[in-house]
Amino acid sequence: MTNKSTLQLPQEFEQYRAIIEETVQPVVQINTIERNTTLFESKFEGNPYFPLTMEYPKNEQGQPLKLLAQINFADVPKHLSHFPTEGILQFYIDGYDDVLGMDFDNGKNQAGFRVIFHEQIIQDESQLMQDFSFVQLQDEELYFPVEKEMALSFDTAFEPLMIDDFRSNEIYATIQQQLEENEELEDKFYDTFSGTGHKIGGYPFFTQEDPRAYGDYTDSTILLLQVDSIGDHIMWGDVGVGNFFITEGELKRKDFSNVLYNWDCH
Repeated sequence: MTNKSTLQLPQEFEQYRAIIEETVQPVVQINTIERNTTLFESKFEGNPYFPLTMEYPKNEQGQPLKLLAQINFADVPKHLSHFPTEGILQFYIDGYDDVLGMDFDNGKNQAGFRVIFHEQIIQDESQLMQDFSFVQLQDEELYFPVEKEMALSFDTAFEPLMIDDFRSNEIYATIQQQLEENEELEDKFYDTFSGTGHKIGGYPFFTQEDPRAYGDYTDSTILLLQVDSIGDHIMWGDVGVGNFFITEGELKRKDFSNVLYNWDCH
């Protein structure tokens, strides 16, 4: 699965190659372009694929959640283990909430967000919801992290364990001990293994700390989606990042009911 021979490392870190290469995982990098999309396309924001027979997701106050991202796996390269190869996966969050639907006490509580997987895709658009005007945020005080509709495209790559991932404390312990005496080199290590960007799979980026280091989240090792503050029209708070995680077993079963949702900012 790994493609270690192409792993590019700064010369200063070649001495740690053996440790770093052991952590390499496949990742699908996400590119965005602002344009209108069809109901079926992979996108950030915009109108979702949504059958008329389903109940649209709402928060506990009955207000509609808003589409953050839609991934049509028919468009995604077959590069990641256990991920669906077809079907549409959607991420909805609460635009009426200051913390965008995240529960600080229970990151798996989907009262303020929802992850929905449509395994069978209806091609007849007459059976799909067309009017989503009821979802638009009316209050100018409210903000949503993605401000414009964006179509997505995908590239495959491989990446090593990133420094923000809770597992790096143990795996990179030897490297970090050696870098403690060289602040410039330590900064370069953090920059090289930052984990930024939009992605599926691979390793996450955080502006604060990895919530999976504590409690019941340590098994949620798979990065289902990361949406970063990139460009002029994506912004989580003060230049933050949003992530969704899942366990390997749940992903294999296509069970998205216990996804961990987290976002943080500076």
